[in-house]
Amino acid sequence: MIVLPSVDREQALRYMGMHAAPDETLRTCMDACEQRLLAAAVPRYLHRVCPIHASPEGIRCEGMLLTGADIAAHLHGCDRVILFCATLSVGADAAIRAAGAQDVLAGMVTDAMASALTEQLCDAAEQEILSGFPEAYATWRFSPGYGDLPLSLQGELLGVLNAEKRLGVTLSSGGMLIPTKTVTALIGLADAPVPKGRRGCAVCRLSGSCPYRAKGEHCK
Repeated sequence: MIVLPSVDREQALRYMGMHAAPDETLRTCMDACEQRLLAAAVPRYLHRVCPIHASPEGIRCEGMLLTGADIAAHLHGCDRVILFCATLSVGADAAIRAAGAQDVLAGMVTDAMASALTEQLCDAAEQEILSGFPEAYATWRFSPGYGDLPLSLQGELLGVLNAEKRLGVTLSSGGMLIPTKTVTALIGLADAPVPKGRRGCAVCRLSGSCPYRAKGEHCK
């Protein structure tokens, strides 16, 4: 079980588009929002290790076809992949809605803090998972929608993981993960060192209009 005792405030401020230290009003709001969010969120994750096979159409994995040059490069040299799903569960969504109903600022702050907390969950879960493969070499997390890996893969990935039954995670008709503070990803595993490849800005579809890059910064 992953325990997240606090929110990474620096990352939460980035999600809010803040590039300066928060004033007293915002700090007070963040204190209250963090307390309510941590009480409501139920951090959970699951994973499955699957063999992968290259084909002319793409990389095959448990009935899924991973298409695109970016995922092919990402998994180059790997013979298996960790399918991964992590969520703050429905409590986090409820906390965001409740905060927004009372105060616009509190709603925005809670949403940003929940996004930061989701990243913390993913980092902690990845570390815990990879501790079970001490002799393997791993890539970083690669999610559907990164680069040219289709976002439509989300539904298949959730199905392979049985995420609806095991975590309560579903996909809306518009392709949005529910609960909203949920992440799916793939992590390649190999028996020999693998290149880490491109990540972050290099594969982000918003890199051309990113406000962080305009300031010479990045989102994480």
